Amino acid sequence: MHSSLWLIPPSADNPFNKSIQDLITNTLPSDFPHAPKNNFIPHVTITSDVDPAKTYESKPQEWLDSLTLPEFKRESNEVIVELEELEAGEPFFKKVTLRAKKDDNLIKVAAACRRQGLSISEDEASQWAEKDYLPHLSLFYGDIPQDEVQKKIGLIELQLGFELGSLFDCCGGTLAMGGKLVLVDTGKSIEEWKPIAERECPWVMWRMAKGLV
Repeated sequence: MHSSLWLIPPSADNPFNKSIQDLITNTLPSDFPHAPKNNFIPHVTITSDVDPAKTYESKPQEWLDSLTLPEFKRESNEVIVELEELEAGEPFFKKVTLRAKKDDNLIKVAAACRRQGLSISEDEASQWAEKDYLPHLSLFYGDIPQDEVQKKIGLIELQLGFELGSLFDCCGGTLAMGGKLVLVDTGKSIEEWKPIAERECPWVMWRMAKGLV
């Protein structure tokens, strides 16, 4: 029963967060009305497979606060989460995703969290982050054939543009500044995937590639 570390947008009332949450909660479920509805908060997984027994046990906040992260700084050395492509996938948890660019600083965060969350070497963590890590923001979970989802991608692109187009236009592609690194017990059922600890990350910048809107 493992946990995960996620990056999430700044706050529930942030316009970007509200728009993505609306897509997850209302818009995409209406595109696939015959599929069971799975609601979850917007997030980009940094690493999974964190074993509570070997890490935080009964002190999740203390453990999260103790993680050593690279030194980033808002407006000079940010971690950029740039959403660049809408994809229909085969896995349940990647049925509809916004793939994110593998920003160098995002890779550094993933490697640091992987190393400490799984108690592996720095070399192993770096190799994983550079070769295997595939950052993405999921919009829909479901047991639907990939080709069926692919047929709706054009519609979802329009819905995405409707939700995020004005944000993109007003801020030159920047959707939000800031965020949180949160620890989530993903061993529980999806509806119980809620942060059990959180850490402010003012150095995160959320962006969208021009071709998406």
